[in-house]
Amino acid sequence: MSNFSTKPISLADWQLVKVSGVDNRKYLQGQVTIDIDHLSQQTALFAAHCDAKGRMWSNILLFQREQDIYYILRKSVADVQIAALKKYAVFSKVSIEQVNDLNIVGLEYDAIPADIIDQFNHQNCITHNNITYIKLNLPHTRAIRVSPQTTDEDLQPCSRWMQLDLEAGYAIIDKENCETLLPQACNLQYYDAISFDKGCYCGQEMVARAQFRGANKRGLYLLTGKSDSLPNIGDTIECQIDGNWRESGQVLATMKLNQDNDIYVQVVLANGIDLNTQFRVKGAVESKLCFH
Repeated sequence: MSNFSTKPISLADWQLVKVSGVDNRKYLQGQVTIDIDHLSQQTALFAAHCDAKGRMWSNILLFQREQDIYYILRKSVADVQIAALKKYAVFSKVSIEQVNDLNIVGLEYDAIPADIIDQFNHQNCITHNNITYIKLNLPHTRAIRVSPQTTDEDLQPCSRWMQLDLEAGYAIIDKENCETLLPQACNLQYYDAISFDKGCYCGQEMVARAQFRGANKRGLYLLTGKSDSLPNIGDTIECQIDGNWRESGQVLATMKLNQDNDIYVQVVLANGIDLNTQFRVKGAVESKLCFH
């Protein structure tokens, strides 16, 4: 643990959104994939927000502070996702807006207060003295801290949180991939982010069909290896099949890990692909990637 920084991590590439008003729970119940009845001040939930065809505007992390519901998503997709979420809000007593008076940062290791760690044994969301902590279990115990705006902290870069999300297998949905993927193509069912028992919500028919009729043929994977170039978000990569290189997959996120050209590529691929398959960045003949 001593090899890792314990400084908080910037989440400047993520956006906090508040859903308030007396109808906020009822309204969200008809919009997101998770059962909002399971959301409380002690329980945060993963979910997706889909269009009518079941394609995700974004994946989100929901939590509650008093009567207000908040969620976190990638900043690049926030405007279009919020606009879609507001589409039917005129008929409900609900307000949906980006949050400017609270600050979100990531914590891991000793940056998480010891007393909060103790409380995490019983719940995954804690609010104390107007500060909310949300526990994430993968790739190791970490937390998101939501607190009144501060600007004087020395923070690690956003890339550290991105790396942790990639290693955790949590999909990075940026604007380039908005409204293109079913939740199951990003493995959200493994995060209990989809309820198949609740009533109707936007895209529910297609999401259920993907689950029970095998309509979804894709899954989320992390590739690692070496390359002096990174693929573009939303692009394809190349895989070697029978000695030939063929375009495959849909790239969600990429990052360079160090100066030795070690990289991560998060990609949606066909399920059942041979785990020994070799990959490369499209057009980069010197690159070499394999499953993480």
